[in-house]
Amino acid sequence: MPLLAIGLSILFFFSLFFSPAHPAEPVKIGLLTSPQAFHSRPANPYLRGAEMAVGEVNAREGKKGVQLLLVLREGLYIQRKDLNELRELIWEERIQFLMGEVLKEAIHGISKLAQEQRMPFLVFPIEFIEAASTGAEPSNLFWISPAPEAFQRAAVRTAAQFPKKRFYLLTRDSGFGRNWAKYFWEELKKLKPEAMPVGEFFLPWKVDDYSPYVQSILSTKAEVCLSHLGVREWLRFAKSAKKLGYFRQIIHFELENGVLESLVALKKDAPEGVWGVSAFPFWALGWKETHEFVAKYRKKTKSYPSLDALSGYVSIYALFEAMKKAGSMHSQRVMGTLEGLTFRTPVGLLAIRPSDHRALWPIWCGSTKFISDYPFAILEDLKAFGPDSFFP
Repeated sequence: MPLLAIGLSILFFFSLFFSPAHPAEPVKIGLLTSPQAFHSRPANPYLRGAEMAVGEVNAREGKKGVQLLLVLREGLYIQRKDLNELRELIWEERIQFLMGEVLKEAIHGISKLAQEQRMPFLVFPIEFIEAASTGAEPSNLFWISPAPEAFQRAAVRTAAQFPKKRFYLLTRDSGFGRNWAKYFWEELKKLKPEAMPVGEFFLPWKVDDYSPYVQSILSTKAEVCLSHLGVREWLRFAKSAKKLGYFRQIIHFELENGVLESLVALKKDAPEGVWGVSAFPFWALGWKETHEFVAKYRKKTKSYPSLDALSGYVSIYALFEAMKKAGSMHSQRVMGTLEGLTFRTPVGLLAIRPSDHRALWPIWCGSTKFISDYPFAILEDLKAFGPDSFFP
């Protein structure tokens, strides 16, 4: 496994614990990435965001004090061999905290390993919309990502306000897809009693041609179609549907249409007027923190920051603020202050809920539109949903 250590000087002023006569050892944070995320996106936004955060703290706090060392590791962390190697790395490098962008299947195993070492694990799951908490995760796990339930609830609330009545649902044939369908129909009926379900379909994992599905939806005379296809399949569906004039005949709402990867990948092929959900519509947020983060990220990477870049950035600040609140860099003390922590971020105030360690992340719904400021479509006419949108 490739291993890279990057030292970043950061001042943490803990006068009660350290003095010039007793300089502190570096505080080491293990930052985990997955080959799937790294090779499909070589810029590694999660790491870039984390690097930015430590650089900012260093510039603000000065050049004296404690040294923060990021120890980078790439792996799948699903097999026992991978976890054993990670355990050895933690011991050899004396890592005190873990954070990472990993597959949802790896989260439980890494959390258990970190729990053995009595340290917190701050995670951003790849395909985070399908990474719902089961409630059985170790208590040292902290989700620094929006909750899937928040996306679902915001989508239903928004769709229920459309004046149309005939609804169709399209999703993948998976446990998540079927749970989403059940929740959608039940909640839609509560919010819009006059709504008429005209069909639903659970797509196989591999679809060679979306044209028949597009024609099938149109044949039901549906007025609104909600889908959750994932970024990659949504791109294929959107291109096929646009050629058939589908988006001129129906209101479509895709859960991941507002994800930056979707918007950037479609570029000028994006159909306008398609609804989606965004957890970071930086183009519409007026906070100083948002503008500074986007400008610095663009200068550093020549690209716009995605949600995982923001999670890497926010995770470092969560640890930093927890250290200040605890007055210590001891792993267990910091873990205790992470519970219930509230701190400012480029998406406003984030709070980590003590009950399940979820970052209560605000989200927005809107429809796609091209403006001259960006080379891709953005979501306009945004509807904001606060942390209450988490609750089903």
